[in-house]
Amino acid sequence: MFLVASLAVVQLGTMVILYGVARSALIDTGKQQLVTSAQSFSRHLDTLAGHLAEDAKIMSLDYALRQSIAAHDSGTAISALRNFGRRVGASRMLLIDLDGTIAADTARPRELTGLGRFAFPDLLPLAGESGRAAASGVVDGVPYRLVVVPVLLPDPIAWICILVRVDDRFAEELRALSPLRKDIALAGQTAPDAPWSVVAAAGDPMEPLAGIAAPGQMAAAEPQLLTKHGAEYLVLTTPIPTAPGSLPMMAVLQYPLDEALAPYRKIMLYMGALMAGGLVAALIGIGLIARGVTRPVTALAAVARRIADGDYTPLPPVRTSDEIGQLTTALDDMAQAIADREEHIRHQSLHDAVTGLPNRLNLEEQVDQAIDQGHGVALLLVGLDRLREVTNTLGHDLADRVARDAGDRLARALAANGAGDAVIARVSEHGFAILLVDRDAAAAQALAPALVAAFDAPYAEAPYGEAEVTVDLAAGVGIAVYPDPTPGAPPSDTASILLRHADVAVLNARAAEPYVRLYDHAADPHRPERLSLMGDLKIAIEQDALELAYQPKLEPQTGRVVGAEALVRWTHPRRGFVPPDSFIPLAEETGAIRHLTRWGLRRALRQSAAWAAAGHDLRMSVNLSVRDLGDAALPDRIDALLAETGLTADRLMLEITESAIMGEPEAAIAMLRRLADRGVELSIDDFGVGQSSFAYLRRLPVREIKIDRSFVKALDETAQDQAIVRSIIELGHNLGYKVTAEGVENAGSLNLLAEMGCDLAQGYYIARPLMPGAFADFLASHAAGEIPWQATLREARA
Repeated sequence: MFLVASLAVVQLGTMVILYGVARSALIDTGKQQLVTSAQSFSRHLDTLAGHLAEDAKIMSLDYALRQSIAAHDSGTAISALRNFGRRVGASRMLLIDLDGTIAADTARPRELTGLGRFAFPDLLPLAGESGRAAASGVVDGVPYRLVVVPVLLPDPIAWICILVRVDDRFAEELRALSPLRKDIALAGQTAPDAPWSVVAAAGDPMEPLAGIAAPGQMAAAEPQLLTKHGAEYLVLTTPIPTAPGSLPMMAVLQYPLDEALAPYRKIMLYMGALMAGGLVAALIGIGLIARGVTRPVTALAAVARRIADGDYTPLPPVRTSDEIGQLTTALDDMAQAIADREEHIRHQSLHDAVTGLPNRLNLEEQVDQAIDQGHGVALLLVGLDRLREVTNTLGHDLADRVARDAGDRLARALAANGAGDAVIARVSEHGFAILLVDRDAAAAQALAPALVAAFDAPYAEAPYGEAEVTVDLAAGVGIAVYPDPTPGAPPSDTASILLRHADVAVLNARAAEPYVRLYDHAADPHRPERLSLMGDLKIAIEQDALELAYQPKLEPQTGRVVGAEALVRWTHPRRGFVPPDSFIPLAEETGAIRHLTRWGLRRALRQSAAWAAAGHDLRMSVNLSVRDLGDAALPDRIDALLAETGLTADRLMLEITESAIMGEPEAAIAMLRRLADRGVELSIDDFGVGQSSFAYLRRLPVREIKIDRSFVKALDETAQDQAIVRSIIELGHNLGYKVTAEGVENAGSLNLLAEMGCDLAQGYYIARPLMPGAFADFLASHAAGEIPWQATLREARA
């Protein structure tokens, strides 16, 4: 096709060039002819005027005419003028007196007086001087060619004006007298404000004024190429001399270019026919070649593109054994091999290599497809944590066999419970997922116990002839459903969200029997909003947007307030008040607790310094977390803060939970000793509910233990709690510790603690955590003896 197109372009270009050359030559020729015709037109216009003037001179010698003029016989003069006008072809004859008054007019033969003055008086003296005067002009709205001659006797006694109307006959006569072979038209204005119009034409002018001239526009000096009614014309306009005071006139000459090009168009037509024949012959030849070579190659190229797009449909059988046939067979074999490899790769990418079950990606595709099609889905995540331990202990080979056995157990359990259509997928090293389509949470919860029970029997085998190995696989099942029926739950309309929810649920399921949990958004510790909460907490710390509240610590025996515990409070700009147990655990998980501790220490010590300046001798208690114990720079930072505030180290007590110490006891003890060596006092918080080891307890450089509030809040009602608290107080005193009880909720508990010899107490009955201003008011009320529990303590001591 490219060859045919190239040939067609070359031939068409040749025709266009030839036609253009011919057209350009004809245009130049036509312009020259129009210029020559315009010059000839002017000459013959003058010749016509000369003939009329000679005839008029002969008439002016007529004796009878001169006698009628001398005798002012208008009737005779009109008769003579009419007869003469017929002989010379005049349209109108005028007899003009020496003063320019019209004495006779053949157009108005009955009017012998009052004919007015001659419209072009400037022609009269010119005629008297040269014997004749010729010009064009508009008389009474009609264009004429005028010739004026004097009547001599022997001096001029009058003038005769011959008026030849400029019309189509006049134009034809001009063309007959001249070599003009083209169209000619005479145009002018018949009134001062009238548009230009054709007043005479010879040939076919075809609106010669269209685009040529407008009222007041000068005639064109050069021929112009115009298109009128779809045909091309060369048009030349030349002005016609008019009498002074007359409206303008011009001649329009046309050269029809289309007529001149007609013979060349026939030649182009013949050439076009020859070209078409040549192209047809070329197409036939190319078609024969394409049938044998090009078409099969093009078809093979299309097949290659189809293979590139992933379509491996087999090619039709090949009937030839030539090179094209061999290439087709090779291409078909290649497509089939690619299809087989892609199918194998796709299967590997969507299935677990060990169990052959669908993998996580495959499961996500099926879940998303089901949701997009409007189905409800239930996803059960079966967690087998011991699979990881099997891998680490017994190796990957045995772990792989255990995983395959686990897949078989799940398949049997599903089939036995009417869920044989469920999809089983292995989504992690120790996790399997079950997809149920169009099943709700109730159906999933009913099926889950059977999945747990499928792993009641341990896996056993004797690998490599050794002793039998028994693996107990304890399963937990987490369930997530779409749509989530929980009111206010965020949308869970993607597979990734459902898998995450199921993962959270299975973590909770391992806590206790029956090892099955349905995802609960409210109890999800990994909600996305918690991540944003940590970002907001960081900003709040940087902008000093947190507050510290202070809860008084009281000596029950004396009733004195001897200290305060600093407790962080956060009012979020959008969420409002955020409870400490909502962000402190998460801060510990993310490491943000260190920044919070630094901020809290600085704020608390500055407040303690302010109280000291006001005359209040109070020890400040600040909580430390397990991450703080791993901060090697903590002791130096505390030294710097104490130096900044001017406080002594014994004015600061740091409270540490038992769990923080027991996580890494050696490192924790080393850090606590560094703090104690600086004089900072230490306290064990929440004593009695952790996993305390007395072996470590006696090594800790602590000065105080705090009895957990769970033993104190109902102390006056429970004898068992009283025995525990009394024992802890005695133990603490025997070890040399002071003992603080937190969670004092009523007067009875406070009195009992005083009786038991507890060193310090704090709780809502004494005072809630107070902001600095409220704490100052509390101290003032305490000094004035206005707090209710002060009277209770006095009565108890009495």
